[in-house]
Amino acid sequence: MGDQGGHGASTTDAARMPEPKRGKDWDAYAAVIASFIGILALAVSGYTAYVQRQQLRAQIWPHLELEYSGVNLDFHALNQGTGPARVTAMRIAVDGVVVKSWAQVEKAAGNASNGSLLITSWLSKAVVPAGKDFVFAGPTDSDAGRALAASLLPRGSHRMSVTVCYCSVLEDCWVTTLDVEDDETPGSRASCPIPMSERFTQ
Repeated sequence: MGDQGGHGASTTDAARMPEPKRGKDWDAYAAVIASFIGILALAVSGYTAYVQRQQLRAQIWPHLELEYSGVNLDFHALNQGTGPARVTAMRIAVDGVVVKSWAQVEKAAGNASNGSLLITSWLSKAVVPAGKDFVFAGPTDSDAGRALAASLLPRGSHRMSVTVCYCSVLEDCWVTTLDVEDDETPGSRASCPIPMSERFTQ
């Protein structure tokens, strides 16, 4: 009889024990899944923004090249990119000596007259549109002008070197060169390597 009473108490205690609440487990799983989906959506959004910015960069990417013509005896900047090139600084050196103006260029090239022998344009602060060929220096229509311009060509007697810093509208920046005599390598730059003391003023 005592054994039966003991078994009866055990059965009753077991019946009174609460069942585990499975609902809370599902709520935790749902919260984890929702958090994962949120992180995934944020990552996709960030990647999409990155791709869109790269596409925009490609659409407005400038590519400025400095060239010269042995026929026309002029110097020009050609933007072969897809967006405008905003020139932020320019440095010119004649025979390795930095000059600050076109008058100093002509003087360094041997022009002792009071008149200018070059026809020039402001490139140091210009915005060169995509596909634009911008002539920034060339001879006047005179023998003296053509002779002076020829002397500034890479194989001339007074070789002129040019370095230009330029940026896109998104402030991505590059450096391009023409017959540079130092160790600078054209390409993308975080900042312009031309110091203020050497910047061309025209």
